Amino acid sequence: MSLDWLDDPYGVFLDLPAGDRPPHHYELLELDIFCAHRERIAHAVRKQFRRIKPYQDHPDRETREAIQDVMTRIAQAAVALSDRERKETYDCELAERLGIDRERILASRMAVPLPEFALTVAAGPTNVGNVIELLTDSLVTVGRDPHCVIPLYSLRVGMLHGQLRYRDRRWWYRHMDKQRLTLINDERVTQKELESGDRLEVGGYVLCFWHIEEIRRESALDRPPITLIVTRGPSVPDAIYSARAPEYILIGECETSTWQLAGPQVSRHHCRILYEENRWIVVDLQSTNGTVVNGKRVGRCPLADHDVLTIGQFQVMIRVRK
Repeated sequence: MSLDWLDDPYGVFLDLPAGDRPPHHYELLELDIFCAHRERIAHAVRKQFRRIKPYQDHPDRETREAIQDVMTRIAQAAVALSDRERKETYDCELAERLGIDRERILASRMAVPLPEFALTVAAGPTNVGNVIELLTDSLVTVGRDPHCVIPLYSLRVGMLHGQLRYRDRRWWYRHMDKQRLTLINDERVTQKELESGDRLEVGGYVLCFWHIEEIRRESALDRPPITLIVTRGPSVPDAIYSARAPEYILIGECETSTWQLAGPQVSRHHCRILYEENRWIVVDLQSTNGTVVNGKRVGRCPLADHDVLTIGQFQVMIRVRK
């Protein structure tokens, strides 16, 4: 293949129209110039990274270098536009360089309603603590496919597991995967209108639907997250699992467990880990083979950093970060 096309890797790999090279941050991310919506910026960054990453192991050295340069530019755009002070400085410099009236452009746009609701990743193998603001003019897809708006990286999650859509002034969740399930408030659903505080279980991930003001109040509380790490035992889909209080973790061998540890010595719903009285505790759910903490069988027991939890043939290290 001729390397002439490396003169414009932005056009080749990101399908950007011809123009200045390198493009400014908004052109690079395919955003309206001076876009101020944080979630739209974050979504645009994820989208551009997903588009170019499949090429980063290209066998040709010059191509790899060109791709790396584009990825670096995307990262620089993310840093510049995600921080309020840096964005203000960049926008002023860009307006001066392009000779345009930034204030006039901003004033001419119709006001876009700020998002009122968001999803938080309360528990799961990855991304715990992430907040995804929901835009009423967007279809929000959830699944293992990296092109989903909310990508969840676990084999227990379907490629397109579900989607959220704003309709009739309400948010609705629709389940999409025929081989897997979604639980909302512990009930299996195919479609449901969401209320603030609803708890969605998607392939081992727990997503909480909140009004944004409620998320801010929750985030102000100082409660340490917990992480569970399988250090011995059979292979499982997710060897590491984390949660933030007040979320709980239901551990067992069946599909409805939030953390699935499948094995002959693990009960269907074996034990539960929850945050109570300012500490994490484990509660055995009358399991057949019992729940063991640091070598001692327990019914209900507080957990501390570096405790060892034994569930059937699995040995699990507890990490509680202060």
